Amino acid sequence: MDSQWLKMQLSCNPEKSKAELAKAVGLQASGISKILAGGRQIKANEYIAMRRFFGLPVDGEHAARAMRSSSSYTLLPLETDIMQDNQSGLDAEWVIPASILNARTQAPSDKIKIFQVRENAMEPDFKQGEYVLVDLSDKKPSPPGVFLVSDGFGNMLRDCAFVPKVSPPAVRISAKKEGFLTQTLKLDDFLITGRVIAKLLML
Repeated sequence: MDSQWLKMQLSCNPEKSKAELAKAVGLQASGISKILAGGRQIKANEYIAMRRFFGLPVDGEHAARAMRSSSSYTLLPLETDIMQDNQSGLDAEWVIPASILNARTQAPSDKIKIFQVRENAMEPDFKQGEYVLVDLSDKKPSPPGVFLVSDGFGNMLRDCAFVPKVSPPAVRISAKKEGFLTQTLKLDDFLITGRVIAKLLML
């Protein structure tokens, strides 16, 4: 698992070298080679240093650990008007059991927002009107996943994945439903708001 994760990061960041990584983590180049070969695991402090090196979120980690002792998170909508037309009688502030989030994110509660799906492009996985939780601290599609993105006109859910060995970095953006064309865009051409980490099922 460690070797695959590290190989993916290096593939998605071709401008970064193994030598630079070794220096940032405090290892010899041979240590990085051992990890990539599967002969050595990544230690906790090395993992944090690697995430920083690759630009992955680590902020709020201490706050997140502290919040794990709490039994719940209090979350707010991504946008102030997200629930104005909500017919289910839900409040604008939701209390979510910590057990739902602890296995999905290291982010503190202020980085987790609620978003209501407003289109059907990601059906059947995400249906129009459903609610999802978005981690605003995770804006890099490595590993690939479902992200909340914006084209400047509105927010939408899309599958996002880095295109390997392309410089400057580009992202392949796709939808589940037929009829929506897959696009390959540079990071400057659109905005990644955050990674979708959970879907809230309404009873």
